[in-house]
Amino acid sequence: MLECAARLGSFTRAAAELNVTESAISRQIQALEARLGVRFFERVRQRVVLTADGDRYVREIREELKAIERATKDLASRAGGMDVIELAVVPTFATQWLIPRLASFRAEHPRIVVNIHARPEPFHFAESLFDAAIYFGDRPWEGHPHARLLDEGPSIPVCSPLLLEQARLRERDDLLRLPLLHLASRPDAWPDWFSADDEDVRRKARLGARYDLFTMVTGAAICGLGVAVLPAMMVHSEMESGQLVALPFQAARKAEDGGAYFVSYREGKPGDDKAQLFADWLLRQCGANQR
Repeated sequence: MLECAARLGSFTRAAAELNVTESAISRQIQALEARLGVRFFERVRQRVVLTADGDRYVREIREELKAIERATKDLASRAGGMDVIELAVVPTFATQWLIPRLASFRAEHPRIVVNIHARPEPFHFAESLFDAAIYFGDRPWEGHPHARLLDEGPSIPVCSPLLLEQARLRERDDLLRLPLLHLASRPDAWPDWFSADDEDVRRKARLGARYDLFTMVTGAAICGLGVAVLPAMMVHSEMESGQLVALPFQAARKAEDGGAYFVSYREGKPGDDKAQLFADWLLRQCGANQR
């Protein structure tokens, strides 16, 4: 009740969300305040606002409450006869490659639910609740079953068809006249595409808007805000639909071999092979994708 009232800033709205009376919310919070000897809320006009102690306490318990909620939902799924895979995955791979194909896994394994969590950073399975992880790197994580899924492959410059038509580009360096779109996690993508040596070109190639997420960069390119240099495998559907077009220019120098996407997973107990089934399905999808 405390977290709900804090999140909504209202006992009335918290009561509606929790399907209890407003007086029940108020009594519970007053009892907690009396037991702990602190004041959680102050009334400001028509809202309730957390005190400093209340704000700190709610922030500290919020993640724990979310973990309890996830565990409860997981238990409910299992009680309904479903197996659950908690999958950590880099966001770009999830949105651009994995999710469009997940219906195939559900069709093969209708009793397995895949919960997807965006997790770009490495972690230790022993310190997490994840059953499997899909991640990008130059080598797999050791100590767990793993497989190499897909090489990322080359990055290519893409933009909207209208921008390409209006730009009237004749050669590669004409791209420097256009707004360049950058993914914040890959600040050297454009400088590396243009030139490995020319510092003046590299300086110009660093100019332009930066976006935190791959989907933001892709959306900006589709809307005609500029040109993005992105892995071809990740914009295949956008090019196929005609939202983006590849520009007819090659990188100044062939890129060195980049990283790849891997899957690692926990070894299940005897009779629990859900993560293995998922990894096998991923490998079949990757094989079909490469043919």
